Amino acid sequence: MENAVLILLWLVALWRGPSALRSSKQRTLWAAFAALTLSMTLRRPEVMHAIDSGTGVNNLSTLLKHFLGITAAAAVLEFVYVITRPEGRNGARLRLCAAAATMVALTVLFAFMPRETEAEEFFESSAGSGTATVYLMVWFTYLGTAMASATWLFWGSSRHARAGWLRTGLRLLGTGTAAGVAYSLTRAVYLLLRLADVVDAGSDAGVSTLTDTMKHLAIGLILIGSSVPAMGVAWRTGRHWLYFRRLAPLWTDLTAAVPEVVLGEELRRRELQMRLHRRVVEIRDAILALQPYASAELRDRAEAATKHPAAADACWVEAARRAKVAGHAPLTDVQRRDTAAGDELDLDAEARWLWQIETARRGDVVRQFAVAGPDTSHPSASPRLMSAQDTRGQQIPLQEPSHQETAPQ
Repeated sequence: MENAVLILLWLVALWRGPSALRSSKQRTLWAAFAALTLSMTLRRPEVMHAIDSGTGVNNLSTLLKHFLGITAAAAVLEFVYVITRPEGRNGARLRLCAAAATMVALTVLFAFMPRETEAEEFFESSAGSGTATVYLMVWFTYLGTAMASATWLFWGSSRHARAGWLRTGLRLLGTGTAAGVAYSLTRAVYLLLRLADVVDAGSDAGVSTLTDTMKHLAIGLILIGSSVPAMGVAWRTGRHWLYFRRLAPLWTDLTAAVPEVVLGEELRRRELQMRLHRRVVEIRDAILALQPYASAELRDRAEAATKHPAAADACWVEAARRAKVAGHAPLTDVQRRDTAAGDELDLDAEARWLWQIETARRGDVVRQFAVAGPDTSHPSASPRLMSAQDTRGQQIPLQEPSHQETAPQ
């Protein structure tokens, strides 16, 4: 399990490296993973032996591992303060001093600790030793306190997170740091019991294995929890790209009829959300501009032609578009009405509704309704309009249109 966790840590640290260059918040999280990755790497027997034998200082690798662990815990704590309590940044200097003081205390205790031989399993070899127990108690006290603070902040913030992905990520992070608290507490209590001779050395290996499992669980949950919001962003980006592509035919046809709604400002290609937002706004503006070409009678017959609101909107919008392209004069007494999703403020809801209109627009009911001709009450209309009972009750399949997609604008 330890090898699998170490591989995942290296992968996540490398994956998050580029984002750390662009964002200070991501830089803090990357520092936590980088320090944790190096700390776990120092647990490799070959790495430990290379450091200890190369420097001639037994268990120096353990001290360095704990320094990196303190760095990782401090970085996680700063990360959670950044995302949950930006005003709490005023205490960053105090938290930094606490981490530094812990490192100094560990260094002093390390110097006085008997280290005649190199110990591959430092926890097991230290159980029952007074100086080593004090050393480890300092380490577990800092780790447990930092993880407890992070747990409290992560879980508290998860209750107020609006996005499901973020809420899930925060809860997983809080569960991971809670597992870190349990790991620290279990090891600290066992060391005290061993020092008081309440338990004997026969339990050392079993407790070490159990707490190692708790540590790996904590790291795994933190890794997953930190990645879930990023997965949510990727999912939203993919969904927005899909909406952007699928709305291209509707945007092309409507803006060709009313080109004045197209905004002149160019957006960079990487600004996908802004490009989708503008496409939705321009489609909405085009529909609003086409309303004078659709009388109240036409819209009523469109609503009677199908039971689905999106298909009804598609009927009158397509008929109005064709009337505008054909050069018919606009009506002067049309009362403007918004489409069914006009009260939505969510970009995804708007895009989804317009996509339903576009899907319905490619169906037989809307095509027949529009081909029948403009409204009979229109001043320049031909008398070829289909009657409402010809299409009443037909269902519009709202699936992905089968026509060839137009390239995004």
